[in-house]
Amino acid sequence: MAVEFYVLVIPFCAIPVFLVSLDYFNKNAEIERRKRNVIDFDKFVQNKEKGDAIDSDIAELLDLDKIAA
Repeated sequence: MAVEFYVLVIPFCAIPVFLVSLDYFNKNAEIERRKRNVIDFDKFVQNKEKGDAIDSDIAELLDLDKIAA
């Protein structure tokens, strides 16, 4: 009886719990990656000066020429 119990418990209980926890940690890592890519725009505008090199970098990222056309 004990052997059958372990044969049923391991595949049908332990493995799904392991897979769900892996999915949870993967989603948490994805959310953390997204948080690092967010720019605080108000703080950026306060700290930049007109004509900074950052302006041209942002223009390249946004492709302002394509948007304006």
